[in-house]
Amino acid sequence: MRQPSGPRWPGRWLLLGWGMLGVLGCAHDAAPAPATGKATAPRPPSAAARYFPLAVGNRWTYEATYLGERSTREVELVGFRDGSYLDKEGRALRVDSEGLRDQTRYLLHEPLVVGGTWTSVVAPGSAEHYRVVSVGAPCTAPAGSFPDCIEVESRNRADPKRTLVNTVTFAAGVGIVRVRTELDEGAGALKPTAELRLTAYQVAPAAAR
Repeated sequence: MRQPSGPRWPGRWLLLGWGMLGVLGCAHDAAPAPATGKATAPRPPSAAARYFPLAVGNRWTYEATYLGERSTREVELVGFRDGSYLDKEGRALRVDSEGLRDQTRYLLHEPLVVGGTWTSVVAPGSAEHYRVVSVGAPCTAPAGSFPDCIEVESRNRADPKRTLVNTVTFAAGVGIVRVRTELDEGAGALKPTAELRLTAYQVAPAAAR
C-alpha cells in the first residue's frame, strides 16, 4: 500500500503492479454495456498484448537499485485462473479490450498513442495519472536492444508537497524492460530514488501463446 510519508519501492509497481501493488481500490474499469435485444460483437483484444507477452512459464529478471542499494528481482508467470495470469506471489495480470491491467490499475490503456492519458483510483484519496510518452521508439536494457517500445509515465501525489513519478518502458514481444522512480518535490527537478532494468528474460514465442 502506498506510504504517504515517502517513496514506495517501485519493484512493487513493476512486479508487476499486481495484487498489491494492488494498493486497494478500483481500477479504471469499463462500465458494463446496457442490455439490448441485439447481440453485440465482442471488442477485439487490445494491442497492449504485444507489449507484455502472457504465458505460463514466462519469466523476467531485473537488476534493482533502490536508494543506492542493488538487488535482483525475478518475476515468473506460474498459472492461469479466471482469465488472468498469476505470478509466484499470486499477483494477476491480464489483457482485455481496454488494455493491460492488474487487479487495481491499467498499466497500458487504449488508445496506445503519444499523449494518451488515463487515471486509476487506487485508494481513497489516491489516484495514479498516466500519460503515454512515446510509442514505437527503440529502447535498451542490460538484456538487449529492442526496436519497438512504449514509455509510460505515472504520477501519484505522496503528500501535499511531493509527487512520485514512475516511468515504465515496455518492449514489444518482451514486456517491461525498465522502471525508473523519481520524486518531484516541486523545485523543477526530479530526484531519482529507484530503478529496475531487465537483465534476462524467457518468453514463449507468439505462436506458442
